[in-house]
Amino acid sequence: MEKKNKYTDKQIEQALTYVEIFTKKEEIDCGGCGYATCREFASAMLDGKARPSQCVVLSKKIIEKLKKKEKELRESLFLNQEILDAVPAPILYEDIDGKAIGCNRAYEEVSGVKRLDIKGKKLEQYSNNKDYDALNETVNASLLKTRTRRIVETVIKDPQGRMMNIELHKGIFTDRSGEPAGFVSVIFDITSRIETRKQIETARNTAELSVSLLKKNPTAFVIADGGLKIVDCNQAFAELMGSEINEIYTTSGGLKGADLRTMFESCELFTSVMQNEDGTLSKDVENKGKKLKITLFSIDKNKAAGAILSDLTLPSVRNAEVKERAAQVIKENLETVQKIAYLLGENASKTENVLSSVIKLFSEDE
Repeated sequence: MEKKNKYTDKQIEQALTYVEIFTKKEEIDCGGCGYATCREFASAMLDGKARPSQCVVLSKKIIEKLKKKEKELRESLFLNQEILDAVPAPILYEDIDGKAIGCNRAYEEVSGVKRLDIKGKKLEQYSNNKDYDALNETVNASLLKTRTRRIVETVIKDPQGRMMNIELHKGIFTDRSGEPAGFVSVIFDITSRIETRKQIETARNTAELSVSLLKKNPTAFVIADGGLKIVDCNQAFAELMGSEINEIYTTSGGLKGADLRTMFESCELFTSVMQNEDGTLSKDVENKGKKLKITLFSIDKNKAAGAILSDLTLPSVRNAEVKERAAQVIKENLETVQKIAYLLGENASKTENVLSSVIKLFSEDE
């Protein structure tokens, strides 16, 4: 009787929580622990004579929990791999020594090696790209020192032997204590980006050269945007717009951003041409007392238009313009003149034939 009263009910119930028994119904008194009842087992634990691990029910619960956790972990790993395989960019993860832990399907395709064949191997053991292997090792060493992500561009060969421009993004992943545990590599194919970059660079250089040549051209030119702000022009245009505008051009190094409406009276022509993507227009206009010939062309619909201007009051320009326009008039009327000449010639020929027939008839009658 003394033994039973050695510990209070509250102390016994507290001890039972160590074997995950929280209610009276859970005390099954199976005897698996070596004691007749769960409460006797609890007293023995309080005496220091028994340990929670002796409880058979608790052990079963722990085993079930471990199995459940293992299943969840397995499903989680499978899901993680499925997610990695769904990523179109090649991904490789290595341990701290640079040995492969795993990769995704895209990496298998770009390397030409299956993930089971790379596991536990360093890059140099399954790769034929020696330069890339050396770069990878250098980046790994750098990451261990800086602990920051690295992005480098390089060239590799794909399984078919074609050269690929790639961008390698590499970083460190850590263990629970925060210490480096390995490296993650993500590869992006930037071959088309490099090609586009080259094309843009070539286009930019060509555009800059064209603008440079236009600026040195004695013929006035100007480009305006949809808001009729000047995008670019040359000094010949500034001179044509007057001494004040020319002074601003000289002191400011150009008229970029200036409002075309403040210096050119017929600026609505730019808006008209801009509305048509392939629009062009040639016209004589007056601006600040000067008679000008302007030829406009659309650059980007509703966004930009350019114009070339000539001062018709200058003798050299006027003479050249007269010649050009005379040549145009002759060209336009030449076809009509040729048709008239043809018709006259045809009628003359018919008349001659009729007269010849009449004369012949009169001769025969005589």
